[in-house]
Amino acid sequence: MITGNGGTELWPVYLRVPVKIFVSIENMHEHIASLISQYLELVVGKDNGYWTSVEIKPLRASAPGQNVPSGTIGERTRAAILDEMRAIKTVWFGDLNEIGFLNRIFDLRSMPSEDPRFETAEGDIWQHCVNNDDWAQDWIYSDRRFRIYSADQRVFLKFISEVLHPIVRKDDDEQDALAQAFNGHLRSDGWELVEDAMIDGRPVFTAQRKIHALGEHVQRIKAVAATLNSDTLYEDLRRLERIGDSEPGEAIALAKEIVEGCCKLILDDRKIEYSAKAEIPDLLKLLRKEINIMPDGIDENAKGANEIRSILKSLGNIAHSLAPLRNAYGKGHGRGRDFRGLQPRHARLAIGAASTFVDFVLDRHLSHPKPIKGVK
Repeated sequence: MITGNGGTELWPVYLRVPVKIFVSIENMHEHIASLISQYLELVVGKDNGYWTSVEIKPLRASAPGQNVPSGTIGERTRAAILDEMRAIKTVWFGDLNEIGFLNRIFDLRSMPSEDPRFETAEGDIWQHCVNNDDWAQDWIYSDRRFRIYSADQRVFLKFISEVLHPIVRKDDDEQDALAQAFNGHLRSDGWELVEDAMIDGRPVFTAQRKIHALGEHVQRIKAVAATLNSDTLYEDLRRLERIGDSEPGEAIALAKEIVEGCCKLILDDRKIEYSAKAEIPDLLKLLRKEINIMPDGIDENAKGANEIRSILKSLGNIAHSLAPLRNAYGKGHGRGRDFRGLQPRHARLAIGAASTFVDFVLDRHLSHPKPIKGVK
């Protein structure tokens, strides 16, 4: 539950449905969500100050009982990724043919044929996929030679990375949508596909452990929230932990709220008044004067002072500047299949900047004595 202006209570409802079901309703899931919201409002009573918001998303793989990902990509995650590809009928070999794609991962000439007329896997794949074209598109998922569902983890990660490769996947929107879907599932096991290089302006993805995800940043902000004794910051952090970087627009909005909240809490603690409409730039001006952001012994006009002020201002403004994009690039009504929104990397940028900012200003707040009234 979120309390808005005037005491209105907004109740967000998050519905996660299996991938196969979501694919079947993808073109009308926003309409269904709107209908559910309308019926809920009849029950809870919009006229009594209650509003509802419903969101339908595909169910991501999860690892029940695991608080810390082990680094092993589990069967549930593999199945979720491959099942989603099959459900939306992704052409796994893209703009290559089956042999061209598989040779990027396997040595087909050293693998056995299951057709007695041929000696190697390359031979029977050519016969049935190129010459006769009599195998179903999803034959790869059940072929016991490749064991995609249970293959060595490095092979599995190589397979899904190659599915996204710009030589394989020529369509930018499809590449982007698949990357987001894969990462949505991999996240629960502590992995992600990240941009490693560029080919003709398009990213090449590689798999890596999530060493730069939101966990460390959230822990740093939690320490700030504990020091400032703020339930509001804790509530924002609980929301952030729930969505991670899977909902970039929401995460960026939370980054802005965290930065603003931290500024206001410190100003409140130091009895500094500010306008109810004050935003990050206004709050930064007050903070700079109050907590003396320059290092001890360095005058505000000293060499490098402008650069330090600029860095601090930039940290605070990253989240503030990205936040308006949430509305412009959110997945609201009327968005078509070609729409491309904010990415998880934007969420990490905003939250990373927010954690660095709040860590810095808290340190200055604690190390800079509060002024005593009547004493200059």
